[in-house]
Amino acid sequence: MNDIPFIKEKPKPTALIKSFCDIEPVPISWLWENKIALGKLSLFCGDPNLGKTQGALYVASRVSLGKPFPDGSTCQLGDVIILSSEDDAADTLRPRLDALGADVTKVHILSGEKNPDGSIKPMTLQKLHIFKDAIKQIKNKGGVLLLIVIDPIDSFLGGADSNSNEEVREALDGLCYMAEEEKFSIIGIKHLNKTRNEAAYRIGGSIAFPAKSRAVYIFTEDKETGRRLFLPLKNNLAPTSGGLQYSIQVKDTGGIIAPYISWEGEVEDKVEDILNKSYTSEKSYPAQDEVFELLLEAGHSMTTGQIADELEKSPSGVHNILKKLLVKGKILQPKYGNWEVSSLYTTTKSSETNESSETNNKKEVSSLSLLSPVLSPINNSESSQDIEIW
Repeated sequence: MNDIPFIKEKPKPTALIKSFCDIEPVPISWLWENKIALGKLSLFCGDPNLGKTQGALYVASRVSLGKPFPDGSTCQLGDVIILSSEDDAADTLRPRLDALGADVTKVHILSGEKNPDGSIKPMTLQKLHIFKDAIKQIKNKGGVLLLIVIDPIDSFLGGADSNSNEEVREALDGLCYMAEEEKFSIIGIKHLNKTRNEAAYRIGGSIAFPAKSRAVYIFTEDKETGRRLFLPLKNNLAPTSGGLQYSIQVKDTGGIIAPYISWEGEVEDKVEDILNKSYTSEKSYPAQDEVFELLLEAGHSMTTGQIADELEKSPSGVHNILKKLLVKGKILQPKYGNWEVSSLYTTTKSSETNESSETNNKKEVSSLSLLSPVLSPINNSESSQDIEIW
């Protein structure tokens, strides 16, 4: 009888379980105290042209200098990696970093994966070996990575569907785990959509983006006052504090004019209130033609308030339309808060009126000529007041 060979059973997976009594509690480590945690993902979200990238570059500049944040919180000195698919490194990012006074020896652009044959492949979040190599290169120069900025985060998903919860989480998980291990922060830039949902659901793509993030901040504008605001939407690791007001300024950086963010103090506004106000004010915008025709018919300058009252629209909505008409050259602003139609358009209107009058006169003459058989028997010596025409 032949011996039957013994088949060794493959080991089965086991549960990785640990009692919490064997886990030592540790405090949260902060990049920006109570706002951006080390080892975690945070989001900077907002509509276009409101300063999301400017805000992220400000944080990068603080890290490169080791200088305090605008609320007085201290900041560690370290290195920053930036992934950007929208802004050019030379003509956009570098001038903006210079305007912020950043130490650009500690801020690095990660533009792709370079292969041994010299070919370069685009960077994605899944290429963890490239992130590891970048961190190693920074360490070899005596640095320590504290922040990665991804702008916008959707551009680096490596083919993952940004609307799929499962695919977004899979794309984010590896780098988020690395951030925990290496103790660096991640700031992802996201756009808002145009829906009138709760603020969390206005963040473009899957809800997994804000869900996976430990903190989410919104860059927005108060449509009534024109203030630009940096407001917390979510913070899982600290009490939700107030936001900050800011503006975008410009600076000459050696012949290149570059914008930068300037902080203007703390505010207590709630992000939901500001976003809802923004939606409401947009609904109360008048049409451009409506505002222009009112000024044209008025024939004199009017204030923003007068126009708003006449059209029964919000002053902020009217003001935004007036600015657009001003840019188009259709109206003028003779003094602050007053608006009138450009002389080019009033001249055109006057010409149209004269042409209309001439046309009407011709019609009247034509009508009289048709009545000539009736009028011809009338004695010329009779007074015109005795003539009746039916």
